[in-house]
Amino acid sequence: MGKAKKIAVLGVLAALSMIAFTIENLLPPLFIPGAKLGLGNIFIMLALAWYSLPEAAILLAAKCLLAALFGGAISIIYSAAAGAVSLVSTWLLIRFASKRVSIISIATVSAVTHNLVQLSVFALVTRAKEVFVYSPYLAVAGVAAGTVTGLIAFLILKYFPFEKRV
Repeated sequence: MGKAKKIAVLGVLAALSMIAFTIENLLPPLFIPGAKLGLGNIFIMLALAWYSLPEAAILLAAKCLLAALFGGAISIIYSAAAGAVSLVSTWLLIRFASKRVSIISIATVSAVTHNLVQLSVFALVTRAKEVFVYSPYLAVAGVAAGTVTGLIAFLILKYFPFEKRV
């Protein structure tokens, strides 16, 4: 794949990630306050599957900056920390376990990781360890969200394969 095509695809993935994030921000939370499907993360996962960690990290940074515009400057702390940890866990699973583990499972691990890291950052910032009572609920929400986003990513990877396949 040529460099121009790669840049164009990454630009489209970045735009789609931000559009999905923006639309999802307009919807009410799922069953738990603050819980979202994380539809914007599908496109970051695709960048990981098709390209590499640095490219996906650039998309994540752009999405975190957008989150800061919507949620205020403090939200970048939550989204950047949780996004970075879940990005690395997703990358590790894609790189070392994708032959044995489905993209749906990888997305599920990523979503649960994201939720629990975000909760941990919130606990650190507020010094309220009591928030960990929400951990089981956020884990269940992460499983549901990860399954949905993973299924969408699976279908996209199946029907729109690029250089690498998960």
